[in-house]
Amino acid sequence: MDVSKQQEGEKRVQELLIAPLDLMGLTKPGTMRKEQFELMRRELRQKLAYMSPQGLMSLCEWCQQHPGGKERDRFPIALHVLDQARRIEPPEAGPSPLMLKVFAHEIGQKAISEGWAPELHVWLKGNRQWPGAWTLSKIRESADEGMRRLRDIESRLARVGEVSREEEQFRQKRRAAMRACEDMVAS
Repeated sequence: MDVSKQQEGEKRVQELLIAPLDLMGLTKPGTMRKEQFELMRRELRQKLAYMSPQGLMSLCEWCQQHPGGKERDRFPIALHVLDQARRIEPPEAGPSPLMLKVFAHEIGQKAISEGWAPELHVWLKGNRQWPGAWTLSKIRESADEGMRRLRDIESRLARVGEVSREEEQFRQKRRAAMRACEDMVAS
């Protein structure tokens, strides 16, 4: 998100979430100092800037129904607000720093050139750790079928000029997954 969109988003969070909760009379959580409360609100503005107006209005309704404190007159803590925001409108997630490092590394370059990058990408999403040698061999092994099928489809397409709809969908999906991996290297 560029700077101007971030600023617009923060303004939207202030207008559609924080200001209405202030008008409702919700005060800072009892265990927080004033500086911490202001910091929490700033963090909410920054982290929720991606949300649409409709998503923020839904989040505001949720916050009004779930205030904090024994008397239910406190601003909900950021952890709860952010958790609910992800349920209402998940942020678009780009590649993690780990994925960017792996694909920029020799491992990722090899995965792209040999055609098993989509399987590496899926593994990284699920495991969030640097793959070891044994894991890489298992990832390559699991990619064999997909790579073989793509080669078969491409060669049949070159010879005959057409393939079944299912095979074309598989081809497009596999190629899109490869492009996503290549884009991580380019970014």
